[in-house]
Amino acid sequence: MTVAALEARALLDPDLSPAAYFRRIAAVVDLPWEITVGADLRIATTAGRPTPRMRLIGAYLDRFHAAAEHDAELTRRFLRVTNLYDPPQALMSPPALLRVLRSGAQRAVPVPA
Repeated sequence: MTVAALEARALLDPDLSPAAYFRRIAAVVDLPWEITVGADLRIATTAGRPTPRMRLIGAYLDRFHAAAEHDAELTRRFLRVTNLYDPPQALMSPPALLRVLRSGAQRAVPVPA
């Protein structure tokens, strides 16, 4: 819904040509799409293979999620990113990375579907 709201907001610009509109919303859509695809590719039954970058990010996010279970600041950061207030880089900023590493968390325990 956040992506749809951002796309709708771009439509409010009366001087925006169709080509310019699609260029503008590509910046809005690309990142959430990449996040979704990366998460989907971590499911064993999903067709396709994650890239090395996706695997690295996934491994870090496993540790991040495990640390966030006990760290309200990491949980806040995660919610701000998933709700598109902050860019995903906020999860890998030096302060966040330090908190994750100091937590000693190895990985989150998956919840059965």
